[in-house]
Amino acid sequence: MIISLIIPTRERADYLKESVQTGLQIEDDQFELIVSDNASNDHTQQVTDAIHDPRLKYINTGERVSMRQNFEFALQHSNGDYVVYIGDDDCILPGQFRFLRQILEQHRPDALSWDRPTYGWPIDGHGKRTGSVKFQRNGLFGDLETIDSKNAKQQLLECNLGTLGPKPAIYHGCISRQFLRSIETQDGICFASSNPDVYVTYQAVLRSAHALHVAHPFTLNGYSPVSTGGAHHAYKANDPRCKPAQMFQQENKQDFLCDAIGYAVTVPHAFFSTLETIRQISPQEIDRPDYRAWYHYVLNSARAGDHETKQKLAEQMAAYAERTGTQAELAEAGDTSVAVAGKIKKYSQRIEKLRTMMHRKRISAEIDGKNNALTAALTYDRVLGDDYAGILDGSRSQGLCWKAAMQRSRETQSIARAA
Repeated sequence: MIISLIIPTRERADYLKESVQTGLQIEDDQFELIVSDNASNDHTQQVTDAIHDPRLKYINTGERVSMRQNFEFALQHSNGDYVVYIGDDDCILPGQFRFLRQILEQHRPDALSWDRPTYGWPIDGHGKRTGSVKFQRNGLFGDLETIDSKNAKQQLLECNLGTLGPKPAIYHGCISRQFLRSIETQDGICFASSNPDVYVTYQAVLRSAHALHVAHPFTLNGYSPVSTGGAHHAYKANDPRCKPAQMFQQENKQDFLCDAIGYAVTVPHAFFSTLETIRQISPQEIDRPDYRAWYHYVLNSARAGDHETKQKLAEQMAAYAERTGTQAELAEAGDTSVAVAGKIKKYSQRIEKLRTMMHRKRISAEIDGKNNALTAALTYDRVLGDDYAGILDGSRSQGLCWKAAMQRSRETQSIARAA
């Protein structure tokens, strides 16, 4: 069984170099790593040319395309029975890969998702906790769970996204090629939305895919000044930090495919548009979502003081409501009961966050004076060790594994200080 790790990239060679190295640390000959270059103008190809590993494949789109098109291009050039996508400033945990394979080979799910800790590249002025990794007890050494597909579908349609989470997932998650083929359009397109990762997640939920989730990481979600995710709709249009998001939007407009509600101006807008895109193109009828809740979610997604975005959202939702005959739901979207429900959910999330603060540990990702995605992955693996094998075979408890990991974290810190 071949597992493909796909890294779409665009002009981030210095970050990509370390991200690729995390994959090539994996000791597995049934593994391939695809770097899909979106016509970069920097030294991206030189980075991959300098690496001599038959498992690494470099491909180039030949011209600048949308993120969706790059995802599609990469998938077409991969051979894996299972596919994992990560960003070019993210990393995979090579020491945990054998457990990922073990789960896939034993259970053969349509999808497998996992908890994903973050790593912030240590860039001056870009966060207080960059250059370190965090270990949280409830996100490590967890048992395998089957996602309740019926409940997940209901949560999605009702816009309860906080309980749904990023699962199932293809971005920092794993999807079978068989399932990906099942969602292809008549034109053979797998990713039929400008938000390809969200699209696959929603397709898996709406089609009741056999999906598993585990509270144990196989990847780290990196963030840096060049991250599209970090910049996407996070800043005002005239803020230089939003440049990656602006490029993302510009390239989307060149794509021949367009989502149901146009080009999204906020992340919630993108989520709603992706859902409606699937409902429009699906050969099977999909249940009607709670439009009132979705409109409320989208209309309240502009940053405080960003009147331009707020106006765009109002105009686009009004146009869509007229097109779909949901004007009544749009008018009710300002109902205080919807807002109160959102506040209650946020309050419960804060309580849960406070509860988990007692069982977490943060340590530096620096090794031998270097601090990047590779050192972050190696640091994380050093702390996790091989203990997850005991969880999978039932010989160890989560509590014992956590205690052992915390002991290794102290040893890792001592080694770093001595160096």
